[in-house]
Amino acid sequence: MKKVLISWTMLLSFQMGFAQGFFNDSGQSATMQDVLHLDCCFLGQYKISGAISTFYNKITYESADFNYVDYDRYGISFNINAKFYKELQLRLSLFADLNQDENKPQWLSNFYYAFGYYNWRNKTFSYGYENYQPNRFDGSYNLIDNLKRGFFFISYNYYLIGDSNLLKTDETAQIYISPFIRYQPEYTNRYGTAVLGNNKITLGTSTRYVIWHNFYVEGAVYFYPQSGTEMPWDPDYTYGFGYFDWKSFKLNFSYGNWIANRFPGHEKETKNDFTNGEFKLSFSYIW
Repeated sequence: MKKVLISWTMLLSFQMGFAQGFFNDSGQSATMQDVLHLDCCFLGQYKISGAISTFYNKITYESADFNYVDYDRYGISFNINAKFYKELQLRLSLFADLNQDENKPQWLSNFYYAFGYYNWRNKTFSYGYENYQPNRFDGSYNLIDNLKRGFFFISYNYYLIGDSNLLKTDETAQIYISPFIRYQPEYTNRYGTAVLGNNKITLGTSTRYVIWHNFYVEGAVYFYPQSGTEMPWDPDYTYGFGYFDWKSFKLNFSYGNWIANRFPGHEKETKNDFTNGEFKLSFSYIW
């Protein structure tokens, strides 16, 4: 835990040094064009964005001898969103673990990826493909097989708070609701080592309430309409909170719990709780 605090403190100091506020001549949040004083390579066109982050979460899993093991994962992640046409994007997340010990699960991912049309505006659709499988650089998982285990999705954005609403505490306040449907061609066991079935459908709705000055709480519920497709590691609900400002050179923080949270009466895979969620500090950028 001491190493975790050291790494968080170092990154926080680095980020605060840059996050005092970069602005262009018009007073808007600056892009890399304003910082580097260059006019090339799509600088200033909002084509590339993302974040550099440090994260921590406790992973609880059942070992081969049927004992529960707690593994403290902490590291650095790099996220990049490349926009090609309007809201058509390629998204990539890379992870570098800072700790290594004998309890580290072999199925932790080195990267995630997604491709689709992501529209943040009110009353619009988003759709595409996302893959959060145990994608590994060491070859322990076949990337072609994992490709079949990602999911295709379509979602719809709807904003509940209008300008005259009593919940409109400031310009950032909003309640976002996004119902979605996902289709997974192939699904596996918890560790991605054995195929359990095909053509899995997941229905759900996610909600984020931005309360005041970009501080938010969020949650989602999931429903599995096909009998026998809901696994003990599939969540019935997820939740989180944090501070998020989409502008460039901003320091954000978040907590997200996407593990197997289950409603009463539903089988649960492991002894997961609040401490198994992910804590993250992020430094955003816009190219």
